[in-house]
Amino acid sequence: MNQKGPLQIKELRNLQQGAQFWGKYLVLERIDRRTRDGKEIVNLRLGDASGEIDAIVWENCPVTGDIKAGTVLAMLGDMGSFAGKPQITGKRIKVTDEAPDEYIKGPETPIQDMQKHFEEIISSIQDPYLGLLLDKIFSAEQRQQFFRAPAAKRIHHNYKGGLLEHTMAVVDLCEQAAQHYPELNRDLLLTGALLHDIGKIYEYELRAVPQYTVEGTLIGHIVTGSEMLTRAVEQLRQEGLEFPQQLEWMLKHMILSHHGSLEYGSPVLPMFAEAFVLHAIDNLDAKLFIYRSKVEEQADEEEFFTAYDPVHGHPFFTYRYKFENKE
Repeated sequence: MNQKGPLQIKELRNLQQGAQFWGKYLVLERIDRRTRDGKEIVNLRLGDASGEIDAIVWENCPVTGDIKAGTVLAMLGDMGSFAGKPQITGKRIKVTDEAPDEYIKGPETPIQDMQKHFEEIISSIQDPYLGLLLDKIFSAEQRQQFFRAPAAKRIHHNYKGGLLEHTMAVVDLCEQAAQHYPELNRDLLLTGALLHDIGKIYEYELRAVPQYTVEGTLIGHIVTGSEMLTRAVEQLRQEGLEFPQQLEWMLKHMILSHHGSLEYGSPVLPMFAEAFVLHAIDNLDAKLFIYRSKVEEQADEEEFFTAYDPVHGHPFFTYRYKFENKE
């Protein structure tokens, strides 16, 4: 039986090149532009629980309602590509009043499972100063904020639970590094890993599409995280704990230096073993997330390279070698 009319596509990952389709998707970003010949266009970033994609809306496309980030729209569109990336051309659009919850991408591992693992790591810290510090910073309220927060607005782990997912990946890799390199202080390294992005609970406002808070825009998570550490240590000292000054400095240094260079926002560079291990692993997890996302977006499976990635300054090579035993 021949298909009549456009296909209904419930998940973006199922879109096929050249097909006309209709579906409902969450608007992640809207940018209004004007072409050289004066035509108005709207560039959209759309998403659902399965992924994200770019879309373009020309001025002759019928639109009902106000398209803005955080709204769910019903779209008739053509699936194509632009500059090597998949792109939808909108043919007819209607903004709905649907709640965005079911269209929001989440972490691959259930949040409840990651919370349990988080608690296990906290309980495994043997150093009494570090254990008390973690309990102070991860109060009941801040624990819940940490479990829900995104890790970014756009670049990596940009969804509810993304900060927890990224942090636990960094923690697990740091655990392996500590087992391999005996010169590393395991409790110090894991505490730094747990706290390196703690300022992000105040940097982003958790909406359907994460947005920067005023504090996040003006100060940023690195400085905010350092200030949170300072306040927690001061509270512990007021309660009678003689928290070592050198330990406070080292933890603060790990937070401040974890981006690894001045141009990426760190006011200081990593200066001791646990600090540069934390930076390297944090960078690795973020880069692999971006790599996976770009490869998944690849429009043509026969192409060896993704579209240019502005974060890294180059495209990614997509071919994956796999040994096949033909015997």
